Formats: sequence, structure tokens, C-alpha cells
Amino acid sequence: MAFEKIKVILRKLIWFVILLIGIIFSFVIGFKIFEFEVEIINDDGYIIEYYESLNQTVCEIDGTINITTASGDIVVEFYNSNGELLSKQEKYVIATNKTFSEIFTVDGKVETYHISSSSLTVLFEYIEIIIGVFIFIDFIILIFFISSLSLSCRVYHYDDSKIIVYSGRFHHYIKVDGEKMDEHNTLSSFFAIYLSCTLEDGTDINVTITRSGRISLKINNRLYND
Repeated sequence: MAFEKIKVILRKLIWFVILLIGIIFSFVIGFKIFEFEVEIINDDGYIIEYYESLNQTVCEIDGTINITTASGDIVVEFYNSNGELLSKQEKYVIATNKTFSEIFTVDGKVETYHISSSSLTVLFEYIEIIIGVFIFIDFIILIFFISSLSLSCRVYHYDDSKIIVYSGRFHHYIKVDGEKMDEHNTLSSFFAIYLSCTLEDGTDINVTITRSGRISLKINNRLYND
């Protein structure tokens, strides 16, 4: 098999594998982000004011979590000096810089509290940035993979001559018996590429490479397939 043909196959295979790895990696990271467990690692409660006439207590609950930014609901239970439950309240909190703070108004005189449950998750904007980066990377890889599909190589045999037509991403050329006869190098092309050469016996070789990388060869102005 011609070296150019092997090169084309390997490049297509390599970009396909990179794309596959990128997609799998993005899914794995995405699932890990959504499954990440946000925990309250420390909390402190303060009584701001007890209004005896209203029999109400205003409390502040501060918490520290294990990730920089998160949001969700917390459920706090408040008790009096006898250990009786005064109130059970659920509030939506937003944690930034690993901390959150929320004010609660409770009927009765609060002595103790307990955060009974929480459903904090990584803040949506935080997830959106990470997933957006991976989608962008996968998109770039996809572009390179699609571009690799236009790479092509055809090997022809005419009389005793071996003709190789190679269409790479930037380099395009004709080889006859290992000798490069014509080439066209470009960063991009919006039109078909034409290559030509003349064999030692005077035979005219003309090659057309389309934008999609399809190769056609004419020998003495007649389409040739081998």
C-alpha cells in the first residue's frame, strides 16, 4: 500500500479516535458535575433579636460548603429551651465563595437549631461554563475530523507506471514511479484543484481534485479508472 494512502487512513482514524475520546470525556465530566455532592461542612446560628411582645425570634444561619458556588434548598428546625420543635422552615440559598447566610423569623423563643436537610447543587452558571468549554473543544475536534474526511489518495497503474494522486489538507500532488511531477499547496481552496504532467512517452496526465477531495484522472483526455 502506498505511503500516502496509509497516511490518509491514519489521519482519519486518529481524528475519529480523538473525537470519540472528547465526546466520552465530556459526558463523563458532565455526569460527574451533576452528580457532585455539595455538603455543608460547617454552620453557625445566631439570634439577632427576640421580640417578646410578638414572641418571635429573628435568627441568622451561616454555612460553609465544600465547593465555591452552589444553590438550593436547606431545611432548618428550630427548638426552644425544652427541646420542643418551634418551626421547620425551608429556604432557597445561594452560596458564593463557599459560604451562605440566611435570615429566619421563628414564632417562639429559639434556643437551638438544626439543619435537617439540604439539596444544594453546583450553581447552574458554573455548570454552564464548564460544559460550554467542553462543547467548544468537541466542536473544534469535530471540524478537524470532518476536514480529515476530505483527505484522499488514489493509486493508478498505467502500463508500467505507478501514478499516485494525493490530496491532503494543504498539499496536493501527483507522483509517477515515486517522482513528484506536479503539486499545489494552499491553506484553503474554494475551487477544484487541477494537476497535470506528461509521461516520458508523451502521455498527458490530468487530475481534478474537487473541494470534497474526490479525485478523477484523465489520460490523454479520457477518464481513467484502475
